[in-house]
Amino acid sequence: MNVQISPDKLKAKDYATDQEVRWCPGCGDYAIVRAMQNTMAELQAPREKTVFISGIGCAARFPYYMATYGFHTIHGRAAAIATGTKLANPDLDVWVISGDGDALSIGGNHLFHVLRRNVNLQFILFNNEIYGLTKGQYSPTSQIGTRTPSTPLGSVDHPA
Repeated sequence: MNVQISPDKLKAKDYATDQEVRWCPGCGDYAIVRAMQNTMAELQAPREKTVFISGIGCAARFPYYMATYGFHTIHGRAAAIATGTKLANPDLDVWVISGDGDALSIGGNHLFHVLRRNVNLQFILFNNEIYGLTKGQYSPTSQIGTRTPSTPLGSVDHPA
């Protein structure tokens, strides 16, 4: 994707792509992407200096819907890739987009190190308390007793 630089004031629609949004009807992720497009317009964030990095899961499609730079990485590694991106180009505005399963389970160790190192990036956690893409495994933020296809008697872990 080519990011076009415009001398005019950017609007929310300028941060939207032509990609078909592929979330389930009624999913809260629609509201998050719309809010981010509005926020980027309010901030007049330069699209050529903004990058969204995601892992795996429902939230991971987010970079496809933002007219900025983006990178869809492997499961749990968005924070690690974002750290490398920021170190390689400190002038970029780096955003990590991750779901509760991706960031707090498989990617938990990488999230911990981003926090420990105080990496200058933004982290948005989409928390739906379930692994939505796999159709219902409980996640690190699921409440005790959450019944899913993989835990028909209810989860026994306390939420993170």
